[in-house]
Amino acid sequence: MLTVRKTILSCVAALVVVAIAFAGQKEWRHYDQGEGRTFQQDKPRLDRFAAEIKASESAKAYIIAYAGMVSYKNEARIRLGCIQNYLKIAHGIDGSRLELIDGGYRVEVAVRLLLVEPGDNKPEPYSLVNIEAVQMRTAPKYPCGKPSAK
Repeated sequence: MLTVRKTILSCVAALVVVAIAFAGQKEWRHYDQGEGRTFQQDKPRLDRFAAEIKASESAKAYIIAYAGMVSYKNEARIRLGCIQNYLKIAHGIDGSRLELIDGGYRVEVAVRLLLVEPGDNKPEPYSLVNIEAVQMRTAPKYPCGKPSAK
């Protein structure tokens, strides 16, 4: 019961912080947010996002990854590495155009994809779950998908 109460309080606190932080900010292009997906399931989203990055030569891509309530150590950072490698190798996106942010924890695994023009406010991550409420599990053998045979 105490864990549920802590989770609810941390969610409410996070929403208040987000509301204050975003008040009066210039909007950036929120391209997409996917929740509860594997890296393999995210690839079509990333393909569309790569096309948007290429079409917007001046914009910087912000990718904010969140681990879920059932997670493994460094899940968000590992997902960011998978995404960065995929965008660089599969789409030729220069790493200097990517801003990768570990956003903490949410109820489900989530990845926010945003395009930010020069001069716009930078998006900030906002975790909705306190780390004490997270259940740790064993990391998958291939978090970026099983390597293809060469």
